[in-house]
Amino acid sequence: MELIKKLRDSTGSGIVDCKKALSENNDNLEASVKWLREKGILKAQKKQDRVTNEGVVSFYNSSSNTNLTVCKIKCETDFVAKNDDFLNFAEILSKTIHEDKNINDYGTHKDLADLNINNKSLNDCLTELIAKIGENIQIVSYKKYFSEKSIFITYLHNKYNSNCSKIGSVVEISTDNTASALKLVDELKVIAMQISAMKPMGIDENSIDSKIIEDEKDIILKQMNNVPDDKKDQIIRGKLNKFLKENTLLGQALITDPKKSVSSFLSEISQNNNITLNITSMDLYTI
Repeated sequence: MELIKKLRDSTGSGIVDCKKALSENNDNLEASVKWLREKGILKAQKKQDRVTNEGVVSFYNSSSNTNLTVCKIKCETDFVAKNDDFLNFAEILSKTIHEDKNINDYGTHKDLADLNINNKSLNDCLTELIAKIGENIQIVSYKKYFSEKSIFITYLHNKYNSNCSKIGSVVEISTDNTASALKLVDELKVIAMQISAMKPMGIDENSIDSKIIEDEKDIILKQMNNVPDDKKDQIIRGKLNKFLKENTLLGQALITDPKKSVSSFLSEISQNNNITLNITSMDLYTI
């Protein structure tokens, strides 16, 4: 029983599997771990084609607001997404990606082929976790954030723990005074919340795909059957402006004070603190 307990503690496998592993390997712990891993690999391979519709967005070092990493990892069920083993793996993976200087600043699982976690290959870690948890697990994407002239404001909605959630956002705000901007993080947090809540298509008109704007114009035109030709341009511009206000981050009404736009809110903070603040990028992560 003592050997079974040791094997369970080191592999996370069930009592029956541990007992069989020890029996097959003359009570040799090292050989039993290898045997379980080999069996686990067979089980895991069968699960790696199953659909993954749940998971987490994992943030690492986001409290620094200057240097962080986000990783998106999927599993099959919400139950596993909240599982401690899965969440711990998400956090360790995000930390390892963040600290590895040899990989690209952003990418997918294909860019992580040479990544090692605690002296084990990522593939071996995934295989063991799939075998232990019993669900397919996929690393969808990751991105590292760093800039000497910007701060990054983050937000996780309905967190599973301090660093993981199904919805997360990052907004990059460039500035002429990083030290002063970092003191404004709490005030600026609402902009990251805005992205998660309102899901803007772009920062401003210039960052929205021109095809989306053209399609919106076509929709507006088709709705103007009885409008005189000389009035059409004015109506199109008015409705298009309304569309852009509702779908651009800077144009949207602030979720905490709808009388202000995000743009006017940011300008107000800039003026009050004698600092330049401009939104230069945003990312919304969802599962």
